[in-house]
Amino acid sequence: MSSIQMLTSDDLDGIGHDALHGGDPRAAVTELVTAVDQQTLADPADAGYALMLAAEITEKQGDLEPALALVERAIATYQLLEDAADGFARAQRGELLSRLGRDDEAMAAFTALRPRLVRDPDAPMYLAEALEECGEGAVAEQWLTAALTTVLDRPEDKIDERVASALLHTRRRVRREMGMPADEYDEFLDGAPAGNGQSVMFWPHDEFDRVQLRWPAFAEVYGHTWDDHRADLEKALTVWAESGQSGFRLFPGSADGLAEHVSRHGGDPSDAAVRAGYAQQLETHVHAVAWPPGRNDPCWCGSAAKYKKCCLPRSR
Repeated sequence: MSSIQMLTSDDLDGIGHDALHGGDPRAAVTELVTAVDQQTLADPADAGYALMLAAEITEKQGDLEPALALVERAIATYQLLEDAADGFARAQRGELLSRLGRDDEAMAAFTALRPRLVRDPDAPMYLAEALEECGEGAVAEQWLTAALTTVLDRPEDKIDERVASALLHTRRRVRREMGMPADEYDEFLDGAPAGNGQSVMFWPHDEFDRVQLRWPAFAEVYGHTWDDHRADLEKALTVWAESGQSGFRLFPGSADGLAEHVSRHGGDPSDAAVRAGYAQQLETHVHAVAWPPGRNDPCWCGSAAKYKKCCLPRSR
């Protein structure tokens, strides 16, 4: 009797990667939807992600109506789980409605998300970028400005700094892309400390597995799974960014590279100082990945999924 294969988050990433890079997209969509319908996901909370991934693959094939249906299923799934990621899905729904020529419905979908701008630090990014994708950059700028004014008018001890920071940074980006002159809010950001432009090492999926096999104790440092590793790093980067730091550059490490570094310079790989030395070496020998990527750009972790559907939600 054959056992049922349960799909992990890594499996979902692999299915998406293959489908978006020359694989069979229809087979991938069928596999993803079947996993949701038959409850063969290792983590039931991945149901929304699986459906959004299926929607993205379907959209890339030009099948907008089926993609919209999958996004709406994902929204319903997120609601059942009380998952805040439904905001990303709702923004995607608005984009699809716009592409289908249903502009009034699209704007209604975006308007329903507008109240989140003053309470959800993720909302400025996903709502502004969705509006921009639909040619509504001016609306995005107006909504961000109104939300920022509302947040900053609150008593100082009631201001959510994460929300204020997200509004300030997203608003400045939108205004710059529209060619608008800097105003007092933009000048406030430009005059703030810029941070150290930190360089950060991370382990790509294959290298993470090799590192764990070679140095099992690393699980206590980098997490027991690759999902743990990239989620922890995304959360840390988000916290650093909210504290005013910027200019992050991510450098992919390798098990062989660390071993070679140790053979040349000595030390124990379990020593944080040794790993820090290896990370510094990477800065001059390895191409860096800028963080954060754009919402619709490939994720920094190398999964090939869009950032908004991969590591961005992991920051929660």
